[in-house]
Amino acid sequence: MHPPSNLSTRHSKATAVFRVTAGNFLEQFDFFLFGVYTTQIANVFFPATSEFASLMMTFAVFGASFLMRPLGAIVLGAYIDDVGHRNGLIVTLSIMASGTILVAFVPGYATIGLLAPALVLLGRLLQGFSAGAELGGYRCISPSWPRPAKKASSRAGSPRASRSRLSPPRASASRSTNGWAHRPSP
Repeated sequence: MHPPSNLSTRHSKATAVFRVTAGNFLEQFDFFLFGVYTTQIANVFFPATSEFASLMMTFAVFGASFLMRPLGAIVLGAYIDDVGHRNGLIVTLSIMASGTILVAFVPGYATIGLLAPALVLLGRLLQGFSAGAELGGYRCISPSWPRPAKKASSRAGSPRASRSRLSPPRASASRSTNGWAHRPSP
């Protein structure tokens, strides 16, 4: 059986990096959009007699999502430790998507009354809860991507390579590994 070519390994790694980056970008872009369109969101979901009060209620909902991040990191972090980084990241992305879909499809205050701002708040809380563990999940899963196997010749300039060439193999090293116990013999 032949090992995967270096080109296919690079392609799969680039694809994985692109997916993680795209997911993180979309999450941050959603937070950015909520901040940029605050005045429009305030008018649709938080109408008040004072425009200032409406804007402050919108900013309070925006800030509430950031307050949920530590709680999400604690709860989802423990869950991710139990189920693994890949499955945990899928769960956090699902929670984030649920919050985003909820915020995107909630009708305005004129249609459903006080339920509209409550549902927007719930969506933002879900987003903040999942964001608390998402970034840590990205950082934990990226080092675990498969790396291509390196040959001993590629380490020719390393101190370990020069030490193994200049000094005789240690008595504890088996003859088949030739002093390189971390790789199988050819």
